[in-house]
Amino acid sequence: MEKRIKPSILEANIIYLILAIGLLFIGSYVQSREIYSGLLITEYILILLPILLYLKLRRYSLKKVLRLNKISFRQIIIVIIITIFTYPIAVFVQTIFINIITSFKDVVPTEVPIPDNGPQYLVSIFIIAISPGICEEVMFRGLMLDAYESIGRKKSIMISAILFAIFHFTFLNLLGPFILGIVFGIMVYQTNSIYSSIIGHIVNNSLALTIGYYINKYQYLIDDMIDQQMVSSNGSNSMMSSLFILGILVLSLLIVITLLNKLSEDDFYEDEREKLYMRRQSYIKKRPVLDKLQYIPIVIVTVLFIIINLALILF
Repeated sequence: MEKRIKPSILEANIIYLILAIGLLFIGSYVQSREIYSGLLITEYILILLPILLYLKLRRYSLKKVLRLNKISFRQIIIVIIITIFTYPIAVFVQTIFINIITSFKDVVPTEVPIPDNGPQYLVSIFIIAISPGICEEVMFRGLMLDAYESIGRKKSIMISAILFAIFHFTFLNLLGPFILGIVFGIMVYQTNSIYSSIIGHIVNNSLALTIGYYINKYQYLIDDMIDQQMVSSNGSNSMMSSLFILGILVLSLLIVITLLNKLSEDDFYEDEREKLYMRRQSYIKKRPVLDKLQYIPIVIVTVLFIIINLALILF
């Protein structure tokens, strides 16, 4: 019997279902008791530990499945820049979506805990930025991306991004993670390393946390500026502001696309990456193709996602 070199889609989907149920029932409970310790339990015990244990027990290579390959300093810098310019795009799309949802029903978005002081800020960076950056990337740009690669790279990027978004279990935080998931997936393929998406995830969460921290700290100044702007605003200023925001978004998108294309190291590396991909594909084609039953776990999680959010909106 031929040794399996990577998890199948069915295996990944079953793990996704189990972890999703654990998140809904155990993760939500421990986070409701105390948010910081609850987040640590969720990330390391409910997400990271089961995945690592499963891969080890099944004797899959962690290095191959998770793409634990080195990336250069140049790539790290590009990843950071890409993430910074992806952030306003994700925030803008997510904000528009939230406004659409809240126009039908007043729903309060789930907010990230904002630290009140410097020491708490550093603790928050570890819990809210670094921990999800490691644990969630192992799950989505590691296990899920690798398993779904059997149906093609583009599909694996899209599906892992969708599953990443659904895993947040809220309509109000759906499109932002989806966009980030696509960018993170492309970065992993371009660098052949999960470290790129881990760095990107950490940078994104750190950016959101830092902005929230300083907005909270200087809220009184921001309120004064907003009041002054409302007093002096007119149609022309509103148009200029809209054009400015649109310009920032277009510029950000162009920068992200350009840098994603420049993320791979060189032609030799590109050739080696393609050879590795073809070897994996040739192995995959030898396996019997599973029918649509392998997607049942994903359907179950999606149905749970829809029911939970419809309940929040309707009731």
